[in-house]
Amino acid sequence: MYLPAILLIVAATLADSQRVIIPNGVIQGRVEYSLRGYSFNSFQQIPYAQPPIGPLRFQPPLPAKKWKGILNATVNDKVCYQMNNLLQLPPNNPFESEDCLYLNVYTPAGTKLGDKLPVMVYIHGGGFEVGTGNFIYLGPHYWMEHGVVVITLNYRLGPFGFLSTGDTVLPGNYGLKDQLMALKWVRTNVAYFGGDPDKVTIFGQSAGASSVAYLLMTEKSKGLFRAAIAQSGTILSPWAYQRHHTEYAYELGSFLDPAFTTENTTQELMEYLQSVPPKELNEAAIERFPEHWEVDPKLQTPFAPSIEPDHPGAFITGRMYEAIAGGKMQRRPLMMGTCSEDYMYAVALDVNRFLNEGTKTFDDNLLLLYNENMHLTDEKKQLAAARAIKRIYTNESFYEHPGKLIQFRSDEGFGLPGWKHAKMQSEFSDVFYYQFSYMGSIPPPRPNIPESNRVGHGDENYYMWVFNNNSNLNDYPQSDIITSERLRTLFTNFAKYLDPTFDRKDVLGVNSWEKVEPCTFNYLNINETLKVQTNLKQDIFEDWEKVYDKFAVEPLDTY
Repeated sequence: MYLPAILLIVAATLADSQRVIIPNGVIQGRVEYSLRGYSFNSFQQIPYAQPPIGPLRFQPPLPAKKWKGILNATVNDKVCYQMNNLLQLPPNNPFESEDCLYLNVYTPAGTKLGDKLPVMVYIHGGGFEVGTGNFIYLGPHYWMEHGVVVITLNYRLGPFGFLSTGDTVLPGNYGLKDQLMALKWVRTNVAYFGGDPDKVTIFGQSAGASSVAYLLMTEKSKGLFRAAIAQSGTILSPWAYQRHHTEYAYELGSFLDPAFTTENTTQELMEYLQSVPPKELNEAAIERFPEHWEVDPKLQTPFAPSIEPDHPGAFITGRMYEAIAGGKMQRRPLMMGTCSEDYMYAVALDVNRFLNEGTKTFDDNLLLLYNENMHLTDEKKQLAAARAIKRIYTNESFYEHPGKLIQFRSDEGFGLPGWKHAKMQSEFSDVFYYQFSYMGSIPPPRPNIPESNRVGHGDENYYMWVFNNNSNLNDYPQSDIITSERLRTLFTNFAKYLDPTFDRKDVLGVNSWEKVEPCTFNYLNINETLKVQTNLKQDIFEDWEKVYDKFAVEPLDTY
């Protein structure tokens, strides 16, 4: 046979492997390559829901419609509206759109229908305000070394995803409902890509981790996944819940039109906000609710998940703390953890501002240490609780001990709620807890501040995902490479076997990872070596428990 004919046959075979037929139509993907010598199949920007535009704004997503012809799944440029420029998008970015409900499917080279590979669905973080599942920000290159199908997705953010008036007119949580719709799409379609719909693991970081926990809480996700991984986020995180949703919804309306007041009905508010052009609505939300992560006293996002009234489409109807404590979560295996100093991410955005303005802000206003999830209405009691919390860390000023303020912020937002969630849920399901403590070369540099650790929020993701299609892991020190391989092995072992240390013990360097027990808080410390330890920050977190026991008014929602 002539060489040109052979090449034509090979090309046709490759093209066929990149073409998948699902009930909604034909999808044409392409081959991507990793600098580590792996190739994989990429199917990008597949619609999982109808564009939530016009009358579909602030509504639950509707399933995507069928398309005619072949869907070009080789472009990945659409992102949901962002409330800050964390993604470093160009000015007037044309790809920022309400038409953003798409997902991406990645499979190892040679994967075919019937292979039934484990599936890992990733939910991005970003405080429910920013982020995307797009290829340039979440390249799956390294995951493709592990024989799993990886799926990333977009969901509505900011007011488009979470504006609520606490009634059935604007019940909120549209972004969470988008995630649910994406999981339904996975259940229906992933087998056509060679994935196993009965072996789906959901995982996410920060707001994505809290989303994972909300998906564990809602009954509407039953049967859509069998395991979950939450990285530095939970439904107990104070920033992952918005109790002032109605107030903020009306504030946005009146900011856009001063004639609009709380005298207007929620129906009138919805109809008005649906009429505002999307870019104008997003810019108004940014201007009305500016954020400064490095000194923001509460790390609170104005548009976040909220508790809905009981109605047929409700995603969350009960209190999160009570759901975990009462075993009302889905009793699925859960892997979760934090970085050794999550808040260092925010500090690094503007170190000098934090060391001066940030520390003095807390020294000048002790009430900032009080969290309203304690439900105290008397300011004297709020101050007493705040003093008790500060004594856990220092009796001196934060200006003199900035590392202690960093510890407080890390614990309040991530460490304490994660610890409490794991401890309570361990009574009902398997929970594997970790702390990521490895300080390597891949993440951005973190400041070295006495009395604090340096591994910040999201640093572990730099060892698992590829950014800007630059899969140059092999250019880094061997300790970075082995840390990347260990993290990915732990995660994919969990997705495959529900046991993070089941396989490749030679790479991991540990034989087992003991689960959290109600009376023994086992955890895996991920550093240059992996080591199972017990009782993570026990004295600090038990002191927090004493503060809650003494001051907090039940029922609790976050912790």
